[in-house]
This record gives sequence, structure tokens and C-alpha cells, in this order.
Amino acid sequence: MRKNEWIRAALLGIASGLIGVALFVVMLNFVGKEEAKEEILPVQQELVEEVNASFYASQHGLFSSKEGAEQFIAVNPLLNKAAIIEIDNQFFVWSALATNKQTAALMPSAFFKQLSIVAGCTEATIQRLPEILMDEKYLKNYFDQAPKEGEVPADWGEILTAVSSLSDDINVMRLHLFAHYYGANDCLKIEF
Repeated sequence: MRKNEWIRAALLGIASGLIGVALFVVMLNFVGKEEAKEEILPVQQELVEEVNASFYASQHGLFSSKEGAEQFIAVNPLLNKAAIIEIDNQFFVWSALATNKQTAALMPSAFFKQLSIVAGCTEATIQRLPEILMDEKYLKNYFDQAPKEGEVPADWGEILTAVSSLSDDINVMRLHLFAHYYGANDCLKIEF
């Protein structure tokens, strides 16, 4: 009789263990399916199509710190209209941003750097900034025309006035306009 009790107890222990494990697996599957249902909720995302345009920067140097770039500009009087553009923790000193090599005037010790300005922005006027910078009517004749609302960024006229007091060279104006909006909008990128 003792041997039968041991076998029965062993079989009952194994059976109850298997049933417990099976119930645990069923519960995990049930909970996993409920969580999966919650994760599949449809989400509307606003898809933003990137806008890009090619430019040529008149580059004078590349620095690992902003202070180094500022010191370089300070000791070079010809660079009094240059801008510092930060890309991936590197600081580029540019004196012009042109639409092609022929229209950009090179200063001594400069070279052209071809680049693309890419906008992946949700605000329409910032999204169109690469196209706006390509179009000279927004740079030279902006004040001669009545721009439509929403055609350019809201502060465009104010920034353009400040930039045009710095220089009447369209490539210098384009550079400083871009530098202003690039610094204020993470959705603007530069690709080389």
C-alpha cells in the first residue's frame, strides 16, 4: 500500500504541476493579446515631405569650438560679414551662400563647399525655406512687392531688414537669413 501511495502522490504532484504551468501559460497569452490590442491603436501622424535645395558656401575654416571660430573671424577683417554655422558639433566659417559657383565671389583663402539645405518642418513657411532662399525675389525685391500672408516666415521682413543693413550682396544676405532660421529650427538640416 505504501508503494501505491507514493506513486499516486507523485502522479498527482506531476499532474498538478503541469496544470499549473498550463494555466500560467494561458494567462500570459491572454494578457499578451490584450496588450497587443492596446498597442495597435491607429495613430494619425502628419507626414512631412522634405524640401531641399543645393547651395555653395564660401568656406574659410572648420573649428571644433565656437570660440575658435569667433577668434578666427576676429583676426581676419575681411570676414566681418561671415557667419558661424554649427553642424554636428563642428563650427564652419562661411562668408557667402550662393546658388551656383559662378555667382559666389570667393575671398582669399576660401573654397566652395557644396551642400543641400533640407527642410522636414511642419510649419509651411519654414518647410519652404530652401525654395525661398533660392528665389531672389524674396531677397532683393521683397519690399517692392506685397507678399501674401504665409508665403514667408512671419519675421522675414524684420530679419531681411537687419541683414540688408549688413550687406547688399545677395549671397551674404542669403547666408545670414539661413543662419538665423537654421539656428532657430531643428527641422532644418545641412547635408554635404
